[in-house]
Amino acid sequence: MIFGGLTSAGDLLARNARNFPNDIGLIFGEKRLTWKELDERANAFANSLFYLGLERGDRVAIYAKNSNKWVEALFGLAQVGLVSVTVNYRLTANEVAYIVENSGAKAIICDESTELNSLQVKEQAKCLQQVINSEFFEILINSQKESAIQTPQSAINDDESAMLLYTSGTTGFPKGAIYSHYSLLVGMLVHVHAIASRQTHRVMLPSPLYSAAGIAGIYCAVYVGSQISLINYDVETACQTIERDKITFTNLVPTTIQMLLASEISKKYDLSSLEVLLYGGSPIPEPVLREAMERFPKCGFRQTFATTETGCAGTVLEPSEHRSALEIPEKKHLLQSCGRPQTNVDVRIVDENWNFLPPNEVGEIAVRTEANMVGYWNNAEATAKTLCNGWLRTGDMARMDEDGYFYLVDRKNDMIVSGALNVYPSEVERILQEHPAVFEVAVIGVPSEKWGEEVKAIVVLKEGGESTEKDIISFCEGKLAGFKKPKTVEFIDKLPRNLTGKILKKDLRERFS
Repeated sequence: MIFGGLTSAGDLLARNARNFPNDIGLIFGEKRLTWKELDERANAFANSLFYLGLERGDRVAIYAKNSNKWVEALFGLAQVGLVSVTVNYRLTANEVAYIVENSGAKAIICDESTELNSLQVKEQAKCLQQVINSEFFEILINSQKESAIQTPQSAINDDESAMLLYTSGTTGFPKGAIYSHYSLLVGMLVHVHAIASRQTHRVMLPSPLYSAAGIAGIYCAVYVGSQISLINYDVETACQTIERDKITFTNLVPTTIQMLLASEISKKYDLSSLEVLLYGGSPIPEPVLREAMERFPKCGFRQTFATTETGCAGTVLEPSEHRSALEIPEKKHLLQSCGRPQTNVDVRIVDENWNFLPPNEVGEIAVRTEANMVGYWNNAEATAKTLCNGWLRTGDMARMDEDGYFYLVDRKNDMIVSGALNVYPSEVERILQEHPAVFEVAVIGVPSEKWGEEVKAIVVLKEGGESTEKDIISFCEGKLAGFKKPKTVEFIDKLPRNLTGKILKKDLRERFS
């Protein structure tokens, strides 16, 4: 099927190269690449992989910080029918090896920060044939310069897999959400409409590209042809970029908005060009929104709610609704809402049996859209639990009011969001349970001024067992990424449980928060 003249997700980049060949498409650090240059580099890199023995449909992991190479790899792979596997650059070698083996990736793209881990992964994962570091990446592009403007010999089918976006599950093991070229294109068209993205925007993308937010950001900006300034986020880099590139559009989370407002560094820069501030992850506290609107008087604030599995399609709270919530007392409750369904997206609250619930009853958010993932890679059981007749369970508990606004109330799987990064307690618990002195453990999220939430371990020691907070945290070294490791540890005699034996994490959160 041809979708608006596109047959693959990679065609977005090629289309911009045709329509805006000499316009600046991507700025990263000192690099300024036109759409034509970006497309040629992407196509040259991807074509070179066939000379390394890869075949159409093979998976290629991208395990690196944000850079122009990340973007070139993402769109180049899509252009030639290879499948991107996005990997969090904070993960340890063992964690990455699981994803590589699960996806069957034959090559891994890394940078200086992940090269050593990638070499260790190659020793562990039998399927992995090539480690492509930054230097080798450039060599591959230069080796294919003559073929840089070539296209695949046969068109990409829209039902072919384009990407595996990995997300942790309730078992603690990551699951690969499969996106076809069609679901990606539909999802980005829906999201472009929801966030009012335009070709005239100058966009700063601070989210890591391995994440759903990062993928949505880069695809939407490329979809409409916005000028993109890509960064690895810290407050000063963000402020420098906004001032230098006259940024009009960016996406953050409430935590990073609060950090930016509180930073003395931000006051040194002219941030007045900002017109749109998109955020997600959680509702924004009223004091933060008021301060942000005073700091950025021209800026419209827009919130979206979606999940990794819904292709960034979900709900949206518009700028006008933010203003109403601040100015009209009867509308103040909207600040706690994640909005109403995006165009061409159906959102409902369901019970355990997929029955739709009436307004104000708490249940699980379910989403129906063609942007939903196709399923989980090599995991039919998890797919069957999550998808049903076009609907997808998000795992988020919420209610809907009489006006159709949705309000998140809890996370079904007790997921912790720390500094916009998702941490699944079961994954941390699985590691801590290996400690020789630990009898049982429960991991919860507790409030953090800096990160929104931080990881806390509640430990019951074996009879006669001895340990300390420092010892428990150190035990996680090399086994878990830094953001997943407990920040604090409490030792108690017994975990609270219900009559069926399930640990009552709600009670633990109330006690230790």
